Amino acid sequence: MRDLLINIAAAVVVFVAGAISRELLGHFKARHDRAFWGRRLLRGRTNLFIGSFTRLNHLEPSGWVGGGDVRALQCLTSTLDRNGADFEVAYASRISEEQLHENIILLGLDETNSLAVGMFERLGSGFRMNAETMTITDLPTGEIYRPEWDVNELNGADPRLDYDGSWFITAGSDGTQVARRFRTDYGVLVRAENPFAPGRTLIMMAGIYGFGSWRAAQLPRDEEFLRRCAGLRNFECLFRVEVQQGQLLATSILVLRPLPGIRTDPGSPALSREPSGEGHSGSPPPYGPPDSPRGARTDGGQSR
Repeated sequence: MRDLLINIAAAVVVFVAGAISRELLGHFKARHDRAFWGRRLLRGRTNLFIGSFTRLNHLEPSGWVGGGDVRALQCLTSTLDRNGADFEVAYASRISEEQLHENIILLGLDETNSLAVGMFERLGSGFRMNAETMTITDLPTGEIYRPEWDVNELNGADPRLDYDGSWFITAGSDGTQVARRFRTDYGVLVRAENPFAPGRTLIMMAGIYGFGSWRAAQLPRDEEFLRRCAGLRNFECLFRVEVQQGQLLATSILVLRPLPGIRTDPGSPALSREPSGEGHSGSPPPYGPPDSPRGARTDGGQSR
């Protein structure tokens, strides 16, 4: 009987210790998340807008969404749900006027996400993404970034041999068949004031392809990225991500800079810009959102 009671007591202690550990871990993750997202977004109403390839509606009437965007969506909904955020996932093509005046997360380029059209100009961003040429241009430097591919000539070989599922066959510039595999994508992550609703937050996450969107959704969990964002309230980031057989590998932050302040006129859709004061002493807490908990810092880590 004594041994039974000891075993029961030990089981209770282990259960309680596990519950406390999970609670502490959840609390730490919540503070970590607030470092990027801020209480304003996590405690307010948020709309997460995705796009779809409407030109493929004849294949899937409910909407055709890329695999990278799906994985990005899974990452974002997991984070928002863990923090108890009040959010809704919707197609950008079906937005209402009311939704524009809440917190907004935009996932994807203007080819799929209609809300992204003109948003870079509206926010005063130095980036321009072109869905037709599949490029990102950094206006201050004039640098143009393009995805990179591995290309192998088949030279009459059976295209089904010696290739895994990450390769596909296409015609080269001279009409001969070549095997291509995706190697490098580029993407942007922008955090700003919602230009349609002062006091609300706008987040933009987009890659030239879905791999960039996927990595953009993961960056707010990256210790090194958060460290580099310290002190930036509204900012834009350009990054490069290496891809191998459909999996994300190393990530390099190429550009990270503050955005100008945005002032909106409630009676007019016109916007005007204010000089940015981001990054100066007197700006509140680490990582930027003015409503983030002061002192919610993490150090170390590497971009991946």
